[in-house]
Amino acid sequence: MTPDLTLVRAFPTLLALGLAPCCAPAAEIYPPSDPPLPTLIEPGQTEEPSVYRARRDALMKELGEGVAVIFAKGHEDGDGFRQSSDFFFLTGVSEPDAMLVLAPKERTNREFLLLPSRDPEAERWTGERDPIGMALRKKHGFDKIFRTGRLTGLVVDLAARSPVLWQISLAESGDESKAADLEFYGKVSAKLAGVSTRALPHTLARMRSRHSAGEIALIQRAVRISEEGFRAAVMEIRPGGFEGRVEAEAERVWKSRGARRPAYPSIVGSGPNSTILHYPRSERVMQDGELILMDMSAEFAHYAADITRTLPVNGKFTALQRQIYDLVLKAQKAAFAQVRPGAYFEDLDAVARKVILDAGYGDYFIHGLGHFVGLDVHDAGAYHEPLAPGMVITLEPGIYLPDKKFGVRIEDDVLVTKAGAKFLSDGLPRDATEIERWMASRSAVTVQH
Repeated sequence: MTPDLTLVRAFPTLLALGLAPCCAPAAEIYPPSDPPLPTLIEPGQTEEPSVYRARRDALMKELGEGVAVIFAKGHEDGDGFRQSSDFFFLTGVSEPDAMLVLAPKERTNREFLLLPSRDPEAERWTGERDPIGMALRKKHGFDKIFRTGRLTGLVVDLAARSPVLWQISLAESGDESKAADLEFYGKVSAKLAGVSTRALPHTLARMRSRHSAGEIALIQRAVRISEEGFRAAVMEIRPGGFEGRVEAEAERVWKSRGARRPAYPSIVGSGPNSTILHYPRSERVMQDGELILMDMSAEFAHYAADITRTLPVNGKFTALQRQIYDLVLKAQKAAFAQVRPGAYFEDLDAVARKVILDAGYGDYFIHGLGHFVGLDVHDAGAYHEPLAPGMVITLEPGIYLPDKKFGVRIEDDVLVTKAGAKFLSDGLPRDATEIERWMASRSAVTVQH
């Protein structure tokens, strides 16, 4: 059924006020100006294999020679297995302990996917895995798929013809263990003289930060789903209510809209908990006159959103709360005005920080202004390089006053465009007056129901 055009035109207002129909089909809920989603293949919510093949081709063009091995380093959590983002970006494969081998100088077979051997006993517990055959090669878009036991022999053979071993993925900060690729390259070097090891540390991060039209559409959908969660969660905000119910309502809505997991552990803190940057528990009872800070978003088709809103529990800011809120919003607007291709992250941070410093609250803005968003909520990116079209960043200034028992953070996802920038998370109020109107409209909806 074609949606009523009057409703379609009214969607931005309805969405911001939380009055859009909660059970409407997705095509009717999301603004028609949002970009169309790419083709997604279920059950893994992956794109067509050609998308990942093109990324591998682009990386091999940067390498030019030698051999690169990328190890999957995913993890299990309460929502299932999540593949490591570098590996997923290049393959779309979500199998644990998989490996990717790239050999750009080879004439014909330049890429190899290696998967662990099957274990019938384990598969009785975790589910049946595909055998290697034509169907699996077509599914993943690889002509050559081997078992992981062949890795050493394969790489020694390839490196004998092009004796350079490339480190592609950098170890995470704080990880003291030796990187899997470097440890493996040491074993290869012990078997083959004359092999050198080189690093290409920022190429993959640069590729991941410059999003395609399809990736931008996925991030936009993650944002829209996250916004829906906020609108549902706001219905649970009231004096005497539990932080945990706010969080649970948001996450319920996300999954009902196709998100498989939160993009990160939700942060829902009221009163003094709003001053704790990564408050983890969501267990306090909200009190009259307090603020509640909600930093929570969904992941859709492996892409994250990252949104924060700070709201008055009783629907009205106090004079001091309003003063601080307006200052944080002023800092965000100042930074947004500077977002354009060629700008640097550090300059955006300086602009926002000056607004807060000049108002006398510099010591209470205790974190950076933002970060890249993509396959990870704190995504890969070359922070030392200028911004470019297709990048998605957050702008999230904040002021935290433990002695006053409240903090304010406003965070939005921003797309860098050729002409400047646009807010992707434009479906939720940011202005303090709009926030209070939103809270009041929520009360009206409750009465109607």
